[in-house]
Amino acid sequence: MLRRTIAASSLCLAALTVSSCDGSEPSDNGETYVQESPAAEPACNDPLADPATLERDRLADRALKSLLASGQADPVAEARKAAAAGDFRLVAAVTLDGIDTSEFGAQCVLAGGLSPRMARVVTYFGDDSSATPSPSPVGTEAAEEGEDRLGDFARSFNQTLIADAAYPYRDVCRAIPQVEEEAKALDHPSEDAKAKDAAPRPKVASGRSYGYADLGPLPENATLADAARRGDVRALRRILASAPSAEATGDALDAPRTIDSPDLFGMTPLAWAIAYRREAAARYLLSQDASPSGAQCQALVDRDSPMQIARAKGWAAMVLRMKSLVPEQDYAALAEDPALPDGNKAAFNGELAKLGERYGDVFNKDVMTRHELKFTVDPGGRIKTCSFEPRTVSPEFDADICKLGRDQLTWKPARDAEGRTASGEAKLVIRLRGS
Repeated sequence: MLRRTIAASSLCLAALTVSSCDGSEPSDNGETYVQESPAAEPACNDPLADPATLERDRLADRALKSLLASGQADPVAEARKAAAAGDFRLVAAVTLDGIDTSEFGAQCVLAGGLSPRMARVVTYFGDDSSATPSPSPVGTEAAEEGEDRLGDFARSFNQTLIADAAYPYRDVCRAIPQVEEEAKALDHPSEDAKAKDAAPRPKVASGRSYGYADLGPLPENATLADAARRGDVRALRRILASAPSAEATGDALDAPRTIDSPDLFGMTPLAWAIAYRREAAARYLLSQDASPSGAQCQALVDRDSPMQIARAKGWAAMVLRMKSLVPEQDYAALAEDPALPDGNKAAFNGELAKLGERYGDVFNKDVMTRHELKFTVDPGGRIKTCSFEPRTVSPEFDADICKLGRDQLTWKPARDAEGRTASGEAKLVIRLRGS
């Protein structure tokens, strides 16, 4: 099953004499942005997973990074080359919050953000950053202090790519003006800066998680996704009638598009219709056998499957409409246990270490024991009961660790298959050893 995750990080963090873990195996304890071997991916007509596409992207990225390092990268030429090759990935940076294009002149609206395969990562921002060398024009000295060669390249590349007539994703990613950063420019803005400030910025309606609200008319040579986002059933019929039939397998670079072919963002036409709550378009696509799971490489539980998007948007009627079209066991698997938000467990582990220091001499230092800190969580995410099993020799410790869980942990509530919040049970695995 294909999973599109931005990075892997350890969920099981040692805390001196006690440690907590959610029961899963720890990962490689670091953020990794290395593509898997193409041979490990199934062929499914998906640009995010197809072996030929991955190999093309890998070679293109290697060539671009070499040009950047040598100072020979022309952003306009490189953007046009990418568009001609059908490579519409924007240049981006890896930040502590994920993949970011906004610093480089482009804004993408996609729930969960972009994955590394949706972008051309050229630098890293954060505590452990190691930036790619900034491009400098051939025959010049290194960039002077204060110059942003890499940023200038990336902004020009992205804006040229988005402006290219072949770029198919303006409903999702749009160019944004460069923001003046110098205090001098803010105090005494130039005419150019004033013009930039006055320039219209892409509008994202409040609360939007997929694409822009102001879509405009259907573009020439529209795709199924373009028509689905606009809810244009007539255009969907026309495009499907004119498209050659093809199985959703094979080389994503060459195979004809199908009703379940995903785009660069892993979204099928049905997924976009549901993301924009276009009921007529969604029902029409379902009548034409569009899959609630999305592409062949996707699963019903993936965040960008049509079913999961309907659940996330609280569109219960559409979830139930698709229920009869999927295997019963897959539908049952949509139910979710309570979960901890990102970062919530780190604070708990920090306090757990302090608790371990207080009680370390109570436990046998030669034996590590495994316990479960169990909670019942109501539909509002509130902890109703807590137990520590098996109990330890210290009732005080058992009470304090439950109190710590109540004070530090904030749970996302469980959800049923239709996405409604429900009561549920959650647990953390705690390992104890005396000091």
